[in-house]
Amino acid sequence: MIPQSFIQALLGRVDIVEVVEAAVPLKRAGANLVACCPFHSEKSPSFTVSPTKQFYHCFGCGAHGTAISFMREYH
Repeated sequence: MIPQSFIQALLGRVDIVEVVEAAVPLKRAGANLVACCPFHSEKSPSFTVSPTKQFYHCFGCGAHGTAISFMREYH
């Protein structure tokens, strides 16, 4: 099992915006960035990435998490 301290250190060095934007084109919407969710089909953006809180959330399907969980779910 991977130590929690290693996971926290890794998340501290990674920017979730860069991780998500490598897979999904993001657009600025105020303090956050939005896109159509990569985890389900939709026509209008419900997928939000918060650069200050370093997490993502989809208001359509409920997917949410950190840069690590995005990589696991997406790939």
